[in-house]
Order: sequence, then structure tokens, then C-alpha cells
Amino acid sequence: MGKFNRFGNMMPPDEVMRRSYLMAEEPFQIYGNLYFVGNTWCCSHLIDTGEGLILLDTPCLHELAYLIDNVYRLGFRLRDIKYIVVSHAHADHYGSVQALVHLTGAKTFIGRVDGEDMIHHPEKFEVANRRWCGRIDECFEPDVLLEDGDIVELGNTKMRCVLTPGHTIGVMSHFWTAYDGMESKKVGIYGGAGFVTLTSSRLKEMGLDDHMKVVFRESIDKVYDEEVEIMLGNHPFHNDTYEKHEKMVKEGGNPFIDPTEWKRYLDELKECYARFLSLSEEEVKEMYKDSAFLTYRDICTPFLKEPVSYS
Repeated sequence: MGKFNRFGNMMPPDEVMRRSYLMAEEPFQIYGNLYFVGNTWCCSHLIDTGEGLILLDTPCLHELAYLIDNVYRLGFRLRDIKYIVVSHAHADHYGSVQALVHLTGAKTFIGRVDGEDMIHHPEKFEVANRRWCGRIDECFEPDVLLEDGDIVELGNTKMRCVLTPGHTIGVMSHFWTAYDGMESKKVGIYGGAGFVTLTSSRLKEMGLDDHMKVVFRESIDKVYDEEVEIMLGNHPFHNDTYEKHEKMVKEGGNPFIDPTEWKRYLDELKECYARFLSLSEEEVKEMYKDSAFLTYRDICTPFLKEPVSYS
């Protein structure tokens, strides 16, 4: 379980948010037609379907340049992105969508529940987005509002989208098959594992009630028995993205391929969530008071670049 709480406060400190180039990282191939193009804070994954690219989640608008650079460094063109699938309506996963659509003409997808919330209540999202050092991320109007169980299909890829609310009211988990020549692996990503959004005060702020706490737990159970051979994360600290890649480079093999990780991860999530529910609001505030983001960077070095000192 590492040296930090992967479900705790992993927000980059203000110093890093103001200088977001500190979060730029190397892109790499995870398996076959599946690539990582994200940054230290947030994951973005690229799927080469043979008939264009699917981008799963974008970074915030301030980090768009590093995503674009990563796409080109892997040998792809930005306009090869045909579909952008957004897991949930938090700006660190949709902030660059409008800009990318402007640059590529890509078709956009998000779960209906989150998409309609964004369309009908933009003021709510603007307030949330301003929390992050005053940075502004644009909402977007999706081309496709996904229902539970819908398939996003392009080329050789059929991505199944499963409604797993809790982190947001309409967050989705995604399942598809990645291909490496004649071989293939089943890929899964659990949408929205963070639960700090489920304090009673935050729920009230978002116009929700405490029943969402039950819904979050039910969502974990809903996908617990999915067959997943490669587990991805919404954030690198969810599935140890960088540690696995460093091991791949140094030792060979592919540590991303682990059919046991999915259930281990969800068991860890359930355990940490149960502890969270036992805490008072004051105890939760204390637990989330300090960010563990830089501690995470320390765990991942030397793969990640050393953070710059401003002393």
C-alpha cells in the first residue's frame, strides 16, 4: 500500500499549481495500442484503434501543452484524436476538452448524468474550478451523453462505459480490450475513487444528500467482479503508474499486467472508505489538511524529475 494514502489529499500544492510545468512527465507505452500521456497529477490515456485515437480524460487547461507534446513524442498527430471520452465532470479530467475540440474536431463523450449537470448548472462548476489558485477551466457541451452500459466504438476498440456514481453523480468506469499484435489484454479503469467529495458539507454544497455515501459503496460492488488484466487509474497514484513503468524499464517484463490488482485495489478502496465514514467532519478536515503530493513524487523518483526548489 505504499507510503501514502492514495485516497487522501493528493492535490498539488499551490506552488506546483502555479508552475504546472513541474507536472510534465514522459509519455510511454503501457501495452500494445495503449499509452500513457498524462502528468504527475492526472492520468490521460491514449488508445490507437487503427482508425484514429481515443483519448480517455484530459488534463486541466493549464497542462494542455504537456499533453500535446506527449502525443507528438509518441509519434502520433494531434488531429489523429477522433474521440475524447471524459470519465467524470471534474476539471482535472475535462479542463482541456474545449481546446482540444477546437484543435482537432474530436467527438466528445461523457456520462449523461454528469454531462447534463454541467450543461444545466455551469455556475456550480465555475465556483469549483476557481478553488485551484484561481485557475479557470472551461466546461464543454458533449456530443454524446452516455448511458450506463453504452459502448464507445472506434476501429478495433469497443469501450464499455459503466455508471459508478459517488465521486460525482455521474462518474463512469471503463472497460475494453487492448491489442498487442495477435495478443490482447482486458483493461479496466475505476472512475472516481476519491471520496473527499462525500463529506456532508461538500455534498450539501453540490446540492446532494448523504445517500450518495451509500451509492459510492454500491458502485464499487457493481464492478468488483469485472475481469481486468491491466488496471489503470484516474490518477497515477491510484495504480502506481510511474513505479510500474520504472520497473518495466529497469527489469523488463510488464508489471501493468496483473489480473489480481483490480480486486486488491477495490478492497483497499473499500477499507479506506470505511475508515473515512467513521470519522467526524473535523477529523476528515485534519486528515485532508496536508497534501501528500510531494511525498508521492519522492516515492516515484528517480523516474519523475526532481521538483524545483524556490528557497
